[in-house]
Amino acid sequence: MGLNLITGPANAGKVRLLLHRYLEALPLEPYLIVPNRSDVERVERDLLEIQPALLGGSIGTFDDVFKRLARGGSESRPVATEAQRALIVRRALAGQSLNGLGRSARFGGFADALLGTVGELESGLLDPNDLDGELAALYAAYRAELDRLGMWDRDLLRRRAAERVAGELDAWGGEPVFAYGFEDLTGAEWALLQALAGRSDVTVSMPYEPGRAAFASLRRTMDDLTGLADGRIEELPPAFDQVAEPALAHLERTLFAETVLQPPPIGGAIRFFESAGKRGALEL
Repeated sequence: MGLNLITGPANAGKVRLLLHRYLEALPLEPYLIVPNRSDVERVERDLLEIQPALLGGSIGTFDDVFKRLARGGSESRPVATEAQRALIVRRALAGQSLNGLGRSARFGGFADALLGTVGELESGLLDPNDLDGELAALYAAYRAELDRLGMWDRDLLRRRAAERVAGELDAWGGEPVFAYGFEDLTGAEWALLQALAGRSDVTVSMPYEPGRAAFASLRRTMDDLTGLADGRIEELPPAFDQVAEPALAHLERTLFAETVLQPPPIGGAIRFFESAGKRGALEL
């Protein structure tokens, strides 16, 4: 059990290695987490190119895992649609004394902005008690309205799923988990990975090279994952020069670097096309 981390620059073979590990674990019914629904079929094709038949395993997004976990518990609620959330937040506003915000609250954009803020708070696993002032009161009113209706929103479902894995032994059966394509994690996604790493083997692929300015924005995420991995890290060497023109490979290696070596000639690395209209661009 625990987190295994695969890192390296672009085109180092991280995802391919992760897919091979997934195939090796097929007898254990592993779960592969991909970034978007559109990636599911593409990954299935990639796996079939490596192995002609797939018997076992599941592929889905983080939201698919959240839904599976949340709906498998004793307490399950319907999830509010975006239209329902908009009505719920307006009802919450109608029942609050807004003091100096009353004039702003008359406009539809106020409710939309509040809904976006609530989503960020829930993604960060924050409760109304973690806040103060009018925002705390508005957030509490929104949550109370959801409770009154016996509903969750999408972020509360995610939170419930992460809490269930962390607190209920039967929430996850020990199936290995593989994940790639994430350069940032919400609070709920991080909590889920952390909880799953305590129940099974979790392997995550992450684009990163220590010390490179191009990956500086990922340092905090990598530090968190490295701490959870506790030394189980595979660092793959650069391999972009094996699949790209020398000029593009040079650009990838020196992006945002303070000192740059003499670049190779561009040659045929870049080509320019001219078209008329969207259809012409698609035909190119």
